[in-house]
Amino acid sequence: MTDRLTLRAYRDDDAEALFDLHSREEVQRWIGDGLVGTLLLKPIPISGSALAADPGTADLEHAIASPDVEIGWHLHPDVWGRGVATEAARRVLDHASDHGLEHVVAVTHPDNLPSQRVALRLGMVDRGSTERYYDTTTRLFDLDLSA
Repeated sequence: MTDRLTLRAYRDDDAEALFDLHSREEVQRWIGDGLVGTLLLKPIPISGSALAADPGTADLEHAIASPDVEIGWHLHPDVWGRGVATEAARRVLDHASDHGLEHVVAVTHPDNLPSQRVALRLGMVDRGSTERYYDTTTRLFDLDLSA
């Protein structure tokens, strides 16, 4: 938990809200190549579950076609710009570190400056542009949790 957010495992009754969130064009434009389509989240098991933050998600998942563990945050546009992504992601990183995860990456759309600022506020290092993830050019950030 944080002061404003409940962080918990995904539940079946989250499906409708997650579908609503991830089907919004203003959210999807920042995911992967920015094309509106179907997004499937595959959280990794850390102590049995991923974590969700209402009204949105902050979670850990395997980056597609990579062994890297990626932290991601997808929030409803109604709460953008209020520090919710940073707060939720910080809690998820604490959880990951508490469970022995040593390294995470964040991958953003190259033009998604708000998410890049979140990554930097989390202490992540900007590694520049890469084509290693999602079959498109992205901006890569990483963080050593063992330090």
